Amino acid sequence: MTLSGAFSAMSYVLFLVFFVYFIALTLFYILLAVIGLVEGMRRSRQSEEENYPLIFLSTVTIPVSIVIPAHNEEDWIEDCLSSVLALNYPKFEVIIVDDESTDKTFEIINKLVGMRPIDMPYIKHYRDGKVRSIYKGIKHPNVTVIRKFAGVKKAGAVNAGLNLASYDYVCSMDADTVLEPDALIKIMAQVEKDPDRIIGIGSYFSLVNGLKVKKGRVVEKSFSYNPIVAYQNMEYIRSFIGNRIAWSKYNAMPIVAGGFSIWRKDVLYELGGFSAEFTCEDIEFTFRAHDYIAKNKEKGYRILMLPYHVGWTEGPSDVVSLISQRERWQRVTDETIWHYKYMFCNPRFGGFAFLALPYFVIYEVLGVFFEVTSIILVAAGWIAGILDVKTFLAFVALMVITQSFVSLLSIFSFTRTHRLFSVSYTCYMIFLSFLESFSYRWINAAAKILGTFRFMKGVKTHDKYKREKRS
Repeated sequence: MTLSGAFSAMSYVLFLVFFVYFIALTLFYILLAVIGLVEGMRRSRQSEEENYPLIFLSTVTIPVSIVIPAHNEEDWIEDCLSSVLALNYPKFEVIIVDDESTDKTFEIINKLVGMRPIDMPYIKHYRDGKVRSIYKGIKHPNVTVIRKFAGVKKAGAVNAGLNLASYDYVCSMDADTVLEPDALIKIMAQVEKDPDRIIGIGSYFSLVNGLKVKKGRVVEKSFSYNPIVAYQNMEYIRSFIGNRIAWSKYNAMPIVAGGFSIWRKDVLYELGGFSAEFTCEDIEFTFRAHDYIAKNKEKGYRILMLPYHVGWTEGPSDVVSLISQRERWQRVTDETIWHYKYMFCNPRFGGFAFLALPYFVIYEVLGVFFEVTSIILVAAGWIAGILDVKTFLAFVALMVITQSFVSLLSIFSFTRTHRLFSVSYTCYMIFLSFLESFSYRWINAAAKILGTFRFMKGVKTHDKYKREKRS
């Protein structure tokens, strides 16, 4: 065989390998989306049948501690806190942790709740850094504010709040998140059904970019038609509704997102709170919780993902900011997967080991290299004459159609149970789904490659992307 013939044969074999990978991943996505559709519809019917007024009036409804870490959040802290204080829930406390903000975050909190310094016992159960002072709300006595020195990442701020949490379930949320009034009652209604087994729970939230928010309430849903924002909304639908709902059905949830997460406090205590050794705290703690579940298999612990829309959070609005955010997300994923590699296809960890982890390893960690290499091989094969134009175009068409089909399936599942987006905005996302393979997908690919190389270099910074200035 000639050298050129050997090269052609090798290229063809590699092409087949990547083609099989692409088809297998697509089929897995479709399977998850179908399972998510069925499970989402079941959960929606369950919510419609729920007697929320009775839960609100009940004297035995489980109270919740809400922890909000905040560092330089002057643009969002008022709306965030206002939305929390307006929750339709009978009993909850709010613990805000001002992580050495240098802007007007503390002043805005003081203006909203009124504060007086208090002298109270502060027992360190978790690694939190150094606390400066503690305040109690005057206008809202259920609000406590901790001022601390920065230096233990976001995990330290959340842990400081955990040290003062009074109730059996703790909700941790970001300071740029605005909650819907019924967010907590919808989630806790499911916890009430099985509090002995449900140790962690999350739900769907979308982007606030473009919306008009006043005193913690969305007063005008003027969704941003910036394609970067619209693609993220579509991606959130795919991730939360298309993937995580399906994983949740088999107790294989890989991440309860820190933007809005609820954990049982005794589990947080036994696991030592959130870790500052990792770039981000939410995915690592979820993996650690699965390890805890495996060690206590006889108790039947579960981590749930629900399809209810609980609120709004801010997302990047330009390419540079998006890459900055996704690069960090990739480092977080790589760190966690590497640390917990012993779980991979380990029967002790059940569905988590055989459903979520293989996906994360094959797609989230290695997938970007498969995708980039496959495109390079197809393009090189076309240029070298190994693949003809029809084969090249067929591959591109297949990539576009399958990507769009998965997105359309998730959007269909979402619109069946939610009336969140307008018809025109939904159509806009559908239109963008056919262009994703030529645009947004490769922005994410660049961020993943950058994040992987920075992980290999040992970078562990928690960089914030540049936000839009609110008017």
